[in-house]
Amino acid sequence: MNTSKPSLEALVEAGELDIEILHPGGLNITEELANLCGIGQGKHVLDVASGTGESACFLAERFGCKVVGVDASEVMVKRARRKARGRGLDIEFRIGDAHNLPFADDRFDAVISECTLSLLDKERAIREMVRVARRGGYVGIHDVCWKRNAPEKLKIKLEEIEGEKPETLEGWKKLFESSGLVEVVSLDRSYLLSEWIKDVKRKLGLLGQIKIFMKVFRRFGLKGCLCVMESERIFQGGYLGYAIVVGRKPE
Repeated sequence: MNTSKPSLEALVEAGELDIEILHPGGLNITEELANLCGIGQGKHVLDVASGTGESACFLAERFGCKVVGVDASEVMVKRARRKARGRGLDIEFRIGDAHNLPFADDRFDAVISECTLSLLDKERAIREMVRVARRGGYVGIHDVCWKRNAPEKLKIKLEEIEGEKPETLEGWKKLFESSGLVEVVSLDRSYLLSEWIKDVKRKLGLLGQIKIFMKVFRRFGLKGCLCVMESERIFQGGYLGYAIVVGRKPE
């Protein structure tokens, strides 16, 4: 994740925003993804781009599984480790690149990633997730997706501003299938995106939104503020949705 660009993640990593969950659907969609991936008691789970560690801690507490988190940010890994210790959880958090996961082949019963793959080399990251999943295990994500009628200029603009390159719902499914996964399921959860935006604004209130705007201005200047406003316009423009995609690695 590029912290030189204006984004929520950059502000969270800088310690300027106290936000634990950075994706639509909160822990409800994390639980739905876990159920689709067959996560349960004693299962060995890898959370790719584990961020603040909130989802990893939730999975360990809710399902009794053994979780490992990996993230490229040393700041996030340290934060996640503190959180796990504070909750009395035995979770391993490691620094690592999603494009070159520091794990052996066929190791995990389930490999998940939440709202991150659009920022990465998607094909390469999915291949790595498949590689470290055991045979018969699951690979699952939830992420932003373009709707079929999305103008090409908006796709280009979002990539310029945020570095994100979402797929359509069908495109995500094809990526999973081309990586060798079978029984691929793609679920449209687009309603979560608009709900999440409204919920964040409601919780922040007008004063909170102004404070964030000022933090962006101090850190990134006027250009950064304009980028954030343009990004918000794209996310609220009706051309972006949200998806869960899960596939199984062949035996």
